[in-house]
Amino acid sequence: MVRRIAVRKILTATRAVRTTYIISLVSLALSLVGIILYMVTGSDVILMEGLIWLVEAMSFGGLAVALKIAASRALIYRTRYEVLRIESLAVLITSFIALVVTVLAIIRNLLSSHVGITPAIYSLYLFTSSATSLVLEKLARRGLSQVGLRIVSIRAIAEKLSLDFVLELAGGIAIVLSNLLSSTLVEQIASIIMGIYVSYGVIGIAQEAVYHLIGITPHHVYREIRAKVLSTVRQATRYSRVRRLKIESYGTFYEVELWLEAPPGMTLGTAHRESMRIARKLVHEVPEVLRALVVFVPARRTRPPPRSMKRYARRHVRRTEEQHEGKTQ
Repeated sequence: MVRRIAVRKILTATRAVRTTYIISLVSLALSLVGIILYMVTGSDVILMEGLIWLVEAMSFGGLAVALKIAASRALIYRTRYEVLRIESLAVLITSFIALVVTVLAIIRNLLSSHVGITPAIYSLYLFTSSATSLVLEKLARRGLSQVGLRIVSIRAIAEKLSLDFVLELAGGIAIVLSNLLSSTLVEQIASIIMGIYVSYGVIGIAQEAVYHLIGITPHHVYREIRAKVLSTVRQATRYSRVRRLKIESYGTFYEVELWLEAPPGMTLGTAHRESMRIARKLVHEVPEVLRALVVFVPARRTRPPPRSMKRYARRHVRRTEEQHEGKTQ
């Protein structure tokens, strides 16, 4: 039963990959347009935009393939869900490539002589790219909301597209301003600022991918899943005193290890049946949980209440008087 639910969740995640294929094809088309426009204008801003779309076309396609492979391997190797971390590895490689391309574009802008100003008509390419990024981001986030999962690769794509939206909008404005002011300096400064902004965002995406790759759940995700787990436990059982809750990340999915305090009268058989029932409930009710381990541990012994100072003082006085009387006799 639990295995069947886990398989269903993995297959649901793979169905969302269709969105990634659409985004990859659109990115490839825009990259070809950008490279052709660069050959006509020689604009560094347009070249940077074309290269970014090209990298994203390859990267997003690679993420889709990585998620497909990870899901198929997880189904073949049954409970070896660690192979799902291939998706996080693909996100990390994608982020690294995007960062290298952005840094190279920044260096080229610093060293470039900027012979001419890009004609204002070519700013339409940047504005069109900006609008496309916004539409594709909404498409990616809608795909996530439909499946009800925090798919790491598609979330990374959506966050990267939101960065691209700002970058492309600023690039188009920079071309228009450079024509109005008759200065190439505006384009150069805009390209450098855009590159730094994208680099900062890509580093954040890569950092989260590293966390998922080594099994650490990011803090904001941990709090969200913890709330869902505790809510499910309260509804499923009256034994809701939590001793320990560990959440291990596989990327899109997570494994939960939950320790509950058992009452003194609970038998071993009852603890086993109750833990199995709660584990099945967690996998069934929490979409992100692929595997759950529930353990009942003995409740902590409560210390007796401390003696009151008044009682302690009376006993001390009585003991002192008895010792004094004994010495007197």
